[in-house]
Amino acid sequence: MSTAEKIDALAGQIRDHRRRYYNNEAVITDAEFDALEDKLRALDPEHPALGEIGAEVDDGPAEPDEGEQAQARALIARDSPPALARQLVNAAEAAYAGATPDPKFYKGLYLALQQAEPDHPTFLQVPPARGMDWPKAAHEIPMGSLNKVNTAEELAAWAERCDERAEASDLAPVSDDLALTEKLDGISIEVVYDHGKLEAAITRGDGRVGERITPNVMRMKGVPHTIDHQGRVSVRGEIILRRSDAPALQELKQKTDKHFDRIKSLRNTASGVARTKEHRLLPGCKLLTTLFFDVEGVEGFHQEQDKLAFLEKNGFERPYLAFGDLAAMQAEHDRYSTKTRKELDYDIDGLVVRAANLDTATLLGELNHRPRAAVAYKFGNEMQVSTLRAILWSTGDSGRITPIAQIDPVFLAGAEVRQASLHNLANVNALEIGVGDEVLVSRRNDVIPYVEKVVVDGGQREAAPERCASCGTPVEVDGEYLVCVNLDCPARRLGRLKTWVKHLGLLEWGEKTFIRFMEAGLVKEVADLYRLSMADVTGLEGYGEVSARRLLEPLTSKKQLPMDVFIAALGVPAVSKETAKLLVGAGYDTFEKIVEATVEALAQIEGLGEIKADKILTGLRGRMAEIRRLAEVGVVPVKPAEGGPLAGLSFAFSGAQNRPRKELVAIVENNGGTVRSAVTKGLTYLVLADPESTTSKAQKARKLGTEIIDGDRFEQIVRDKGGRL
Repeated sequence: MSTAEKIDALAGQIRDHRRRYYNNEAVITDAEFDALEDKLRALDPEHPALGEIGAEVDDGPAEPDEGEQAQARALIARDSPPALARQLVNAAEAAYAGATPDPKFYKGLYLALQQAEPDHPTFLQVPPARGMDWPKAAHEIPMGSLNKVNTAEELAAWAERCDERAEASDLAPVSDDLALTEKLDGISIEVVYDHGKLEAAITRGDGRVGERITPNVMRMKGVPHTIDHQGRVSVRGEIILRRSDAPALQELKQKTDKHFDRIKSLRNTASGVARTKEHRLLPGCKLLTTLFFDVEGVEGFHQEQDKLAFLEKNGFERPYLAFGDLAAMQAEHDRYSTKTRKELDYDIDGLVVRAANLDTATLLGELNHRPRAAVAYKFGNEMQVSTLRAILWSTGDSGRITPIAQIDPVFLAGAEVRQASLHNLANVNALEIGVGDEVLVSRRNDVIPYVEKVVVDGGQREAAPERCASCGTPVEVDGEYLVCVNLDCPARRLGRLKTWVKHLGLLEWGEKTFIRFMEAGLVKEVADLYRLSMADVTGLEGYGEVSARRLLEPLTSKKQLPMDVFIAALGVPAVSKETAKLLVGAGYDTFEKIVEATVEALAQIEGLGEIKADKILTGLRGRMAEIRRLAEVGVVPVKPAEGGPLAGLSFAFSGAQNRPRKELVAIVENNGGTVRSAVTKGLTYLVLADPESTTSKAQKARKLGTEIIDGDRFEQIVRDKGGRL
């Protein structure tokens, strides 16, 4: 296997397992996942798979039936929008208080107000009706992940690397000034306040887009509805279920579901209740707690203690926070591992250690889009013996086939486990595992179940499948792995569709929708999406004209794509949007120019090299027929110079702004500009509330020669360039 093939295989595994993890379908351990990332990082340090996070938000609901629509029309005829809104709020308040309003009447009110005034502010205060989903919302600031360490030696090595970088920048040692907090095992949430009022609470989702579950979060413990801050601020926290609140929530669930036995996982229960729309479960929101640990958007913070003071001043509940040097951090970890963790009223799966000096942390920058100056310090594993009942072979988006052990249920780290990873074909063969074996199962780092070894041999060996379960094509052995090599495999086609809409920001399209359209024979590749008609969509059960417009209109509005977006959206392995920008910036601004180039020519572009150049050419040459079919339906790339009035300009936004962050990003991108998440060389403008600010970002911008402007100046630049706000 060539180096390029190894990189492709590793990236495919990483993406597949990351998706599974964030959809509660994980099949490998954190430690294994970290090992995959480490190997890929050694081969290709800038690979885009190393910086990706999260999982896509589920698709929208089915279209209301005719009876529900008729009820809504009757209510519109009877009541004004203010009257509908009052009734809807009253019904929601009753549900949160423990009463159970008529779900059909509630849905009629919801649909009526939605049809009368789709953007009515009441929708921010009440849960969706039965059969409808929480609205999607983009995060003000992307919710990323942390790099991890598992041992004292790894923590010390991390601190040493930070110290070396700090010393190179004439900064004080990071290891002498650290902060530590608990890594909560709950549901990540971003809560946005505007001029002191709670505006939105958004789940993590894929890190960029989540679900706006504001009404439920407002009922949780630890969430202030107002704060003493007049700007716009984003506060990050974790929704948890305390052990002391679990009995009351278990009793509530038993009353509402006769089949419910008991709470088996605090995290999974918290996740379900936090996102519930079921009226009988809404009172459970008050039994959840949100603990907050991070703040973005407030100028003048220089130490983690400043964030701590802000949280305490404004009434946020928070987890334990300690300060000290590296030895103190290790002592805290030892204390938690041996005693404190067991005594907590909630679950944690590690500790977070970070530089206490925020200016230093900013200057140290990021590694694979994750902060260098912070790590998750995980705990050890827990193991149990169980009986293997079956092995499932699951084909992922990349064609990699993963064996998953189905076992008798065991409890590990507070959760019931029924399946565990077997990693790959070679591992299955090495374990000589078979149905009926007694196997040792771990929940490494208290997250992902894994079969460690066979304890008692049941005498039967597992035979690997001869065909892909997704497409029926004969499978092949590629080193240690079993793979489906059919590019037309539904699992692989599905992956390409998901990549396309992700890069185009089409929030309404998701995996479930694609599966429906693929099963109906309407969609096989990206070009097919643009051939869909209203009749095609409304012909599917559960889709009406509203749903069809919601899917098709955003799609058809994005046919002329900036070249870098087009390239990235194709989903060619190792070709990210950043890589695409390098190509376009070097003059390769058409597909013909790229595919006619040589590996040696592309490798000369700074930031590429021979491995990436080979991947680019192999991938794009194999997709040219598909690119031509896209052109036939009007989907074509445009050069940067044609991309809008802000083409060639880049902007970074920091702190409080006069518009929501997502709106500012949209203004830049819709006018052909580029938004960067950090202050780096080549950035055109840094937008701050106060251009005279002395924050670390402002200091770095001045050092690099980046112009610092405020929100008013930003809007003036857009207007002067002929752009639209």
